[in-house]
Amino acid sequence: MTESPFYSDRIGQYVPRVSEEISANTWKGLAMLFLRRIDDGSLARDYPRHDCVDSNGVITGTDRARFLNDLQAYVPALDGSPLEVDQLPSTINALDVIVFVALHIDEPTRIENHSWGGPHKHYYFDNHQDTWDDELTAGQEKFREDVDLIFARNGVAFTLNEKLRVERLAPPEARPLISDFKPNTGDNELDRMLFGAVTRFLSRHPEVRQDALEKLWDAFERLKTLELGAKGDKKRSAIRLIERAAPSSTPFQTQLSTEFRELTRIGNTFRIRHHEHQAEELPGNASIDYLFIRLVSLIAFVLRQTGRMNA
Repeated sequence: MTESPFYSDRIGQYVPRVSEEISANTWKGLAMLFLRRIDDGSLARDYPRHDCVDSNGVITGTDRARFLNDLQAYVPALDGSPLEVDQLPSTINALDVIVFVALHIDEPTRIENHSWGGPHKHYYFDNHQDTWDDELTAGQEKFREDVDLIFARNGVAFTLNEKLRVERLAPPEARPLISDFKPNTGDNELDRMLFGAVTRFLSRHPEVRQDALEKLWDAFERLKTLELGAKGDKKRSAIRLIERAAPSSTPFQTQLSTEFRELTRIGNTFRIRHHEHQAEELPGNASIDYLFIRLVSLIAFVLRQTGRMNA
């Protein structure tokens, strides 16, 4: 995303992006953005209007009724008029509207003014691209930037990624860690487990983040076997891993060993690795974030110190 043009952002007086709710103010900005995209022809490729009496088949704008009908079909929980500025939908529905609009946006490659039959415009999309292609159109890239700027100005902890999927931003203290987390352990299955856990941690659904935490703890147990392999003793392998990650016989190595034991205890005590009735429930989403960040920080440190993280 491009740098914010707003002065307050540039001098560091930005709103922290921690809110996981779409506020009324945020929705007004988003709804106006959607309506502008209807009016400027950005949605005319997939929802064309053809009403020029002089040029048969030329796109003259967006068929608003067809677009809104389709939007209602794909986001059926929307009530009333789907894009009413003052009618705030639920956060989930608002985010689904963003994705729907993003999937159908393109930028006209040429716009011509036409006067016959009354002043109007002709829109041309010379480089037609399928809606579901992996490569984004110029219009989709611009739309992502516009959405992200509205989110940033309103402190919203979501973003529209390069695959046009809404994902949650990690908590502020974890964002540099998550963005640079690229394990290369030599164990393909462990790498897959770690990537999967981090990806799921960015979900906007709390139950998916709980699953991410469980998957990260499973990866932690596999990590302990890296030095001696699956057939080696896990405890001895973990000790060797700690010795490689921290200077021998130092207070920090002792602290690292203590952290390994403590996180193992946490995984066995709470409903993370075990789901029996006696397992303790985690008290809310903040505890999931805290434990995930704590463990992923430990794993990242060990992988970097032992040369198992991509630069």
